[in-house]
Amino acid sequence: MSRTTARARTTPKVQIRLASVEVLALDLPMITSFKTAHGTTTKKRTVIIRAEDADGTVGWGESPGMDLPIYSADTYDGNWYALTRLLVPLVAGKTFAGPAEVAAAYAGYQGYNMAKHGLECAVWAIASSKLGVPMKDLVGGVKTGIPTGESFGIKPTVKDLLAEIDQRVAQGFCRIKVKIEPGWDLDVLPQVKAAFPTLPVMADGNTGYDPHDSGPWDALDALGLLMIEQPFPGDALVELAELQSRLRTPICLDESALTFGLTRAALKLGAGRIVNIKPARLGGVTPSLAVHDWCLEHEVPVWCGGLLETGIGRGFNLAISSLPGFTLPADMSPARLFYAEDLVEPTFDIRKDGTIAVPELPGCGFNVDERRVRKYRSETWRST
Repeated sequence: MSRTTARARTTPKVQIRLASVEVLALDLPMITSFKTAHGTTTKKRTVIIRAEDADGTVGWGESPGMDLPIYSADTYDGNWYALTRLLVPLVAGKTFAGPAEVAAAYAGYQGYNMAKHGLECAVWAIASSKLGVPMKDLVGGVKTGIPTGESFGIKPTVKDLLAEIDQRVAQGFCRIKVKIEPGWDLDVLPQVKAAFPTLPVMADGNTGYDPHDSGPWDALDALGLLMIEQPFPGDALVELAELQSRLRTPICLDESALTFGLTRAALKLGAGRIVNIKPARLGGVTPSLAVHDWCLEHEVPVWCGGLLETGIGRGFNLAISSLPGFTLPADMSPARLFYAEDLVEPTFDIRKDGTIAVPELPGCGFNVDERRVRKYRSETWRST
């Protein structure tokens, strides 16, 4: 990978006074369930942040999270607690010189990365709107379209899986990611590779394998996969490094990459060769930029994963994905594939060339449909 750096990036300097912040809990029905080694998701609860500057400029952010701490310690209830009890009270009513100052204000609080991410995104959206500059340009992005793959959960049968993959490939998705777990790996991936020989295929273990078992790794290594994502628990860095040392297939870090420091340490230990940058998991725009820049400098490929965000969260993911170090297809499925209604208009979709356009609108990148936000909200908290 080239050491080319992102387009000149300067921290946005724009006065922001957070006159009011709303934290909204939403219950979103899903069109279909999604099963991984972590469990099955049939509905999605998410937390949306609506921040308003003293001049009336509004910014939106999203704090995704699961009901249970099975992906990370960040949960829906934890996001709500952190935003309403810790983060928003710390910054509401105060004046800042830009989003970096807002993020710095709560940097001393440990954890709650997804809550921090949602609030920081809302502030970045305010800065973007006040400056009249798309988020892509604020972060130094260079691409206008993001190559996009699709992630396929664990199905009742391989036949069901192949049928869904075939449908998505016909829609333009250019990379196949198959969720695996013990018993759903060696019987599955060879059939996927055989059915779609021209497309890159990767496997995602979602930490579901015991590092002390022999596992299917040598057989999977022979398949020529694009990567194997996070086969072991996030803190099993020694075991990940040992596995990576004997595989040709790159290991991709996901649950191990919780912060910039942990990501850098894991890479230096040899625990993986690729990083899945999920801005919400890392704690926001600022740490995501730090991971990207370090990986670009050290020639580590990165790509952007998702957490079933609505269009509000996806807009920021698309902007981050426009940076030059993102050289592998993203997980950026249009929200219409799993939600009956998105929260933004116009919603985005995959193009015939397998890419999704990076939004050019200032703010989160899309127009937020407040009617839909109110339709699905179950609780609202406002700063005083």
